[in-house]
Amino acid sequence: MTKNKRLLGLSGLVLVAFFWGMTFTVIKGALDDVAVSLFLAQRFLLAFGLLLLGRPLAKGSLNTYTLGRGMLLGGLVVAGYALQTVALIDTTASNTAFLTGLNVVWVPILAVPLFKRRLEMPKAVGAVLAVGGIYLMCGLMGKGGSGGMNQGDLYALVCAVFFALHILYTGRYAGRCDSYWLAVVQLGTIGGIFGVTALLKGYPVFSWKPEIAGALLLCSFFATVLPFLIQTTVQKWVSPSDTALIFCLEPVFAALFAWGLAGEAMGRMALGGAALILCGMVVSETWRPGK
Repeated sequence: MTKNKRLLGLSGLVLVAFFWGMTFTVIKGALDDVAVSLFLAQRFLLAFGLLLLGRPLAKGSLNTYTLGRGMLLGGLVVAGYALQTVALIDTTASNTAFLTGLNVVWVPILAVPLFKRRLEMPKAVGAVLAVGGIYLMCGLMGKGGSGGMNQGDLYALVCAVFFALHILYTGRYAGRCDSYWLAVVQLGTIGGIFGVTALLKGYPVFSWKPEIAGALLLCSFFATVLPFLIQTTVQKWVSPSDTALIFCLEPVFAALFAWGLAGEAMGRMALGGAALILCGMVVSETWRPGK
C-alpha cells in the first residue's frame, strides 16, 4: 500500500464524517414531519435506487461471496440503528450519542479476539482521547447524565458493538469484494428491512411528502450513497481502528453545522471535546512507540 493511497483513504473517511455531520440538522428537522422508521426506509431505498444507476462503477459482476458479505454488513447496520432507536426510549439523547460513540474503543478491542490483532498503544490512547472528546461534546458533564446505567444505556452500549463490528468486517471484506456491489447489497439489505418494518407499522413506504423531499434527497445521496461507496473502497487502505477514530469527527462537524445553520451555541465543553477528538487522531497517526 502506498502512502498516497492511505492519505486518500483518510481524506475520504473525513469526508464521510463531514457528510454525516452536515446532514444531522437536516434529519432532525425532517423527523418533525415523518416517523423515524418511514424516513429510514425511504432514505435507504432511495439510496439503493440511486446507487443502482451507477452500475458502470462496478468492475466485476455480483457473486455469492459479495452478496453474503454485503447482507451481513447491512444486517449489522440495521441492528445498530434499531438498538440506538430503542435506547432513546429509556435514556437521554446525550447518553445514547456518547455510548454509541464508544465504538471507537470497541473496534481495537474486538479486533484482538476476532482477527488475532495486537492492541496497539497509539490506537488505544487515541481512542481514549476521542471518547473523552465525545463525552464533552454530548454534554454529559453537568447535564443529561442519568446517574447510573439503565436499560436504554445498555441498548446503546450494545449498539456501539454492532457499529464496531460493521467497521471491522468492512475492513476485512473491502479488499475481497467489488466495492460497488458491496455497497449496493448493503443498502438493499438495509432499505429492505426498514421498508418491511415501516409497512408492518402501517406507513406507506412509497408515499411522497414534499416537505421532506429536500432532506430525503440530501440524506440519501450525501449521507448514504457516497459514504457507503467511500467506506467500502478506502478501508482497503485504512485500518478499522483509524476508521472508527476518524468517524468521531461526526459530532464535531454536526456541532459546527448546528452552530452555522441553526444558530445553536457551541460551549466551552463542546470546543474542548472537539479538541480532544482531534488530539486523539494526531496521537494515533503520529505516535510511534520506541522511536
